[in-house]
Amino acid sequence: MDSVILAHEGLRGRDMILIRNLSRMDETWYGMFALAHPRSPHEGQVLLIDVDTPERWHRAEHAIANHLYEAVITLSDHAVGPPGSIHLTRPLLFRKLAHALEEATAFRQAEAEETHVLNVLVVDDSLPVRTFMKQKLHELFRLRIGVDVAESGEDALLLCARHHYPLVFMDVMMEGMDGYQACRQIKKLSGSHVIMLTSKTSAYNRVKARIAGCDGYITKPPQDTELRDAVTRFLASASREERMLPGQTRLA
Repeated sequence: MDSVILAHEGLRGRDMILIRNLSRMDETWYGMFALAHPRSPHEGQVLLIDVDTPERWHRAEHAIANHLYEAVITLSDHAVGPPGSIHLTRPLLFRKLAHALEEATAFRQAEAEETHVLNVLVVDDSLPVRTFMKQKLHELFRLRIGVDVAESGEDALLLCARHHYPLVFMDVMMEGMDGYQACRQIKKLSGSHVIMLTSKTSAYNRVKARIAGCDGYITKPPQDTELRDAVTRFLASASREERMLPGQTRLA
């Protein structure tokens, strides 16, 4: 998915640092937004503007009234902002900024839901692995894939109970419910296609994965070709099943 460009005006140095760090450190926002170029700070879909001066307050009001941006986030040392803005009072915190960005970029989420061909769930207790997988899947498939993440088998089951994920990439070694257990439960719950994602390469572990009902096995760190092939094979298989007439059964 293309990044949402954040136009900006009057932001302090600490504000800029926090915004950049959020996009780099939080997997939810990884690659989803970028600050407008310094030479064109007013170009973008969402405006972040400090409204502690009357001039910038009026500029924010003008942007809201004329729908110049999808959303306007205002920052100030005071508790109120222009009507229609998403207002943040300093000190600016990660949690408050993340909530504001989530509200401001709701339009992009709606666009993504309309364009996604496939929703994928990545389950892994390692933040670097989750971030890597999300980045790689978006990079390889762009708008064709929507990616959610879970850090445990228990969290994965909760997500699968609320949403349908035709394809799940599942870590094996996790505290609490391991990948084999989670795979069996997800299969019962939704019938998702589950690909085990693990550093375990022995034949024994492959057999355990098959017994648990998994549909594929990829070792970490996965290569681009492995991820592309795994998703492409799944899409091809799903397409064949959709074309089958009622009452037909798929040959093994």
